[in-house]
Amino acid sequence: MSSPTNGRRAATYTVLGSALLALSLCVYPASWLFSHYFVQSKVPCFSDVCDDNKGSNQQKTRNMLVAFYTFLLFTAAVALAAKLFAPVRRVLSVRVGGSSSTVTLGEIVWFFLAGFVALFVCSAANWKLIYPKEFNGQDEFTQSLMDFLMVLTGDSLGVLFGFVMLPASKYSAINDFLGLPYTATVRVHIWLAYLAFWTLLSHISFALINLSFDKDALSTIFALKGKKTPGWGHETYLYIVGDVAFFAFLFVLLTSFKFVRRRFYNAFYFSHFMVIVVLLFAYFHAAIMIHYSIPGIALWTIDGILRLASRVKGNAIVSLTQEPAGFRTMTIASTRGAVCRPGHFVRICVPAVSIAEYHPLSVVRATPDSITLMFAPDKESQWTARMTKHIETRLAAGGKPPIAQVQGPFGSVSRLASDPSMHSLVAYVAGTGAAPAFAILRAAVEQRLNAADNAEAAEFLTVGQRKDAAKTVGGTTVRAELRRAGPRLYLFWVASGAGLELASEVVDLARAVGASDAMLTVHVFDTSEPGSVRAAAVAGELAELPGVEVHSSRARPHLLALLGRYVSGPVSSAVDAGGRPAPVGIFVCGPDRFIEDSLVSVTRFQQENRGVPVELEVESYGL
Repeated sequence: MSSPTNGRRAATYTVLGSALLALSLCVYPASWLFSHYFVQSKVPCFSDVCDDNKGSNQQKTRNMLVAFYTFLLFTAAVALAAKLFAPVRRVLSVRVGGSSSTVTLGEIVWFFLAGFVALFVCSAANWKLIYPKEFNGQDEFTQSLMDFLMVLTGDSLGVLFGFVMLPASKYSAINDFLGLPYTATVRVHIWLAYLAFWTLLSHISFALINLSFDKDALSTIFALKGKKTPGWGHETYLYIVGDVAFFAFLFVLLTSFKFVRRRFYNAFYFSHFMVIVVLLFAYFHAAIMIHYSIPGIALWTIDGILRLASRVKGNAIVSLTQEPAGFRTMTIASTRGAVCRPGHFVRICVPAVSIAEYHPLSVVRATPDSITLMFAPDKESQWTARMTKHIETRLAAGGKPPIAQVQGPFGSVSRLASDPSMHSLVAYVAGTGAAPAFAILRAAVEQRLNAADNAEAAEFLTVGQRKDAAKTVGGTTVRAELRRAGPRLYLFWVASGAGLELASEVVDLARAVGASDAMLTVHVFDTSEPGSVRAAAVAGELAELPGVEVHSSRARPHLLALLGRYVSGPVSSAVDAGGRPAPVGIFVCGPDRFIEDSLVSVTRFQQENRGVPVELEVESYGL
């Protein structure tokens, strides 16, 4: 199990995971050292403009590198503080931008600080280009100003590329260790890419204005420059290679739009490899463009090698279960299950269906030798439908099982499952968004069971429970109290289709809860035929399990009403072991509109229950 204090996989690193973390940490000082020797001309320069290792530019580049890596070190320190201390985490997790926004204060602050470092530090480093300096006439001042802005935006672009590359890796041992939320890093990655593009446009604009002061200089934009000193390294190919970098970056940006990501995932995925062209030709354009991207490139390379390794060995698909409402749960024999945690997803490819297509699927459950995933087959022509047909045909025929190639796990480990001080843990999900919710809720149950066997977990008990436990240390009373110390669990599942309450994962979760002295309420909402039919309690085995309530409705739910019905009253007087208000954990996953409506409800709940801490985790289909 993950650490009780932070929900990460601190105690579960494999030898490979520990080696990857050590290697990733070494990347940063190694990259800094490489750039240090680079600017001293001790490393060959293959750029057409190698002016960062000449004269005073050496000191300028060193100063910018100090600012860049110092900012990253500061980021790591804040991330560790947020991981270890809940108050810091809650401040950084405050949502900004409206009641339906998923953007957090931490993301906004870091983005603006990164932009400030890129622009302000570069401005200070290049200020000597314009001050102190005497000018003969307005034209000379304007040309010097444009030259300053051109160099400023060019240097800033190099720093921004470095920031953009850091979150580019699907898997990052450092991000995982620091507890950085996956969705937040992806969102900041997108923002920084847009900022870099606008900075690039500004760089081009200032260069054009600067060129306009020279006779027929504008004609060199798509031609060679410096005919008197031809050859590489004399700014001869400065604009040609810059043009290639610009159009390659534009292509990557256009194929990254949400419309493309959601409808043509693999086109979006493979087009991102054009970043190699962008960085290569940006380096050919000017050497300073590469210094800050070196750690991101190194980490991206490590991630790429791990992904390519998935091609070496296939994994047998053990089973494919048809669930109510058209869902499927698929179990794959894979040792990657040993490092999968709640909140993780994997990317899978079924070579018999398509040798090139990888698709992300959330992990429902994992064992040391298998992973179980949930998905809903789409239209007949879509990959999920073709994969389903192939697997069902092969499994029915017997013989060799169908093969899948697995990459990952990726994503952030949910903290919600590992905090026994919570009063309630609520999962409000739509469709296949239930997959990570099952993993989180099941982990919360396992956390409770493990706590019963761990004397150290007594610190999570209330004062009264600790007194009772002290009287019967090692006895059954202590175990029972510990097993009851965790949060009350709620699963609200919204989907189009009947019978969701009988899905295999619902049944399995209910059985685990019944054996753990936990309390679970499951309410499924069938939206295929909305009506006013009252919620019906589910009969059969689930109705007889202790601590389990299962209901089904034909209606569209409202999260605020559900929180008011199940959580608001009890949580108002609940406290943790330290006498502080007990937090409420809320996990939301679904399409954008579903997320927006849910977050409005969460905001209203917080307003109506001031003083009650809310730990919110959101996974949107939009990212």
